Amino acid sequence: MLKEEIKKNNLKNLYIFYGEEEYLKKYYIEKIEDIILKDDVTNLNKIVLDGNAEVDKIIEACETMPVFSQQKLVVVKKSGKFNKKGGSKSKSSENDQLSKYLENVPPYTCLIFYEESIDKRLKIVGSIKKNGLLVEFSYSKQPDLVKWVIKVLKSYKKRIDLNTASYLVSISEPGMVEILNEIEKLVSFLGEKENVEIKDIDKVCTKSIKSRIFDLVDAVAEKKINIALKLLNDMIMLKEPLPKILFMIARQLRLILQMKLLCNDGLDKKAACSKMKITPYVGNKIYSQARSLSTDKVKDGMKEAMELDLAIKTGKINDRIATEILIYKLAE
Repeated sequence: MLKEEIKKNNLKNLYIFYGEEEYLKKYYIEKIEDIILKDDVTNLNKIVLDGNAEVDKIIEACETMPVFSQQKLVVVKKSGKFNKKGGSKSKSSENDQLSKYLENVPPYTCLIFYEESIDKRLKIVGSIKKNGLLVEFSYSKQPDLVKWVIKVLKSYKKRIDLNTASYLVSISEPGMVEILNEIEKLVSFLGEKENVEIKDIDKVCTKSIKSRIFDLVDAVAEKKINIALKLLNDMIMLKEPLPKILFMIARQLRLILQMKLLCNDGLDKKAACSKMKITPYVGNKIYSQARSLSTDKVKDGMKEAMELDLAIKTGKINDRIATEILIYKLAE
């Protein structure tokens, strides 16, 4: 819907942008800015309010007439007004004041709230849903990220094939900002070289915990406990929290089980990858792990991970010992 509004140059005057994908939030604010401020050489018609802005300041920014222009843009970043935090009565009264104001934002103002998360049960969120547009920016699916990586590298006059782009996405953090940082490091490293190879990525790009978990489960599937424990130690040295590592191992086991069930239902590897919305590179890894680990082993591992997580939270076991126990049991 937002894309259509931008394409038709028919914007609303009230939005909440929220979600984990920072790159897309910034991208669409820039698109809206291009439309609203296209004739504004002074930049007087853009107001950005950061942090916990007072309601009176937000209203004042919206009410002020644009300067030598038909419209103005007001962006309120991370206001904290769209999550229930059990605030004071005065805070609640301010939000009621803002909620009422949002029903009648001036037609010459485009007001965008830029948030990390929102509570859709709140009255103030309902006001925006009724009078404007809520736009959630979640992390993109892996296949979409692969296409985007190919497109971005093409803009740098670099070529990357589907498998290599899949590999870059698979080792990176899920956010587009983080992937773009890796692309920029890669482009700088390549210099005049046009073709991107996996060995180039391995030399300069930083592996995410998700990628390291893949390597750890590979080692477990091949019963290489020493390698798995070394990978665990490397992640600990990088200050990755052990409960997060345990959770990521359990997540990987769920993906393996999902691959097994889909293949047992008659889907081939390619169709299973499409169903799971994962890249070919990741799909090949999961498929290989699914062939190496029995269904019972995977199910037992998932159950063990849950029990160990509970034991950690109740103080019955040390988190590192718990993670090592899971690794040993999976490699038995």
